[in-house]
Amino acid sequence: MYSSLDSGVRIKLKTNPFKLFENTPESIKEVSVLPVTDESNGVYLKSIIPIADMMKKGYICPAAMSDNILHKVEYTSDPSKLYPKLVTYECDKFSISLGTLGIHKNIHWEFQHEWRYILQFYPVNINQSPNILSTSVQIMANKILHGLEKQPFPFYDLQLDDVAFSEMEITLSPKISAGYRLIVNSLIEKYNPSALIHNSSLLGLI
Repeated sequence: MYSSLDSGVRIKLKTNPFKLFENTPESIKEVSVLPVTDESNGVYLKSIIPIADMMKKGYICPAAMSDNILHKVEYTSDPSKLYPKLVTYECDKFSISLGTLGIHKNIHWEFQHEWRYILQFYPVNINQSPNILSTSVQIMANKILHGLEKQPFPFYDLQLDDVAFSEMEITLSPKISAGYRLIVNSLIEKYNPSALIHNSSLLGLI
C-alpha cells in the first residue's frame, strides 16, 4: 500500500522486537550528578532506552521502562476522540493529558487493523535533586501549556534486539520485479541470512 507493486515488501518482526538495556549503577554513575548506590542485589530495571541516555541528554521517557507500549488503534468518527482536548482547568490549576494522543484514527482507515507503539518524551532533566526536579516539571508543563516547549528531538531510533532481527520474515509484493527480488535476496544474504523470504499469496493472481 505504501510502495509500488514492483518493489514493495512487508517486514514481520515479533511483537516487541526492541533491545532491553540493563540500567546498572555503573552505567548511571557515569552521567549522574548525584551519588549512586547499589542495593539491587544484581537485579536491575530494564528499559528499551537506557536511563543513562535520558540523564545525559536531559529528557525522560517513562514508557521506555514499561512493557506496555503497543496499543490497538481505535477507529471512530467522534471528533472529541480524533481531536482530543489535552488541557483541562480546575480553578487556578490545570492538567495535561497526553495519554489520549495517537490511539484514535478516522473510521475510514478501519480496514488497516492497526497497532501502534507509542512513546512520549518529556524535556525534563532527571539528573538533578528531587526538589529541583519538581520545579523543572512545573516549568515544563507551563511551557507546554503556552506552546513554548517542544520534544527534545524530532525522532528517536530504538535498537532492535539481535534475536528479533534474526527472526525477521519478509513477504514480497505479488508483482515484484526480477531486479528488486534480486536486491532483496542480496540484502538478506549480506545483513540477515537467517531471515525468511516469502512470496505473496497473490503471486500470479493480479
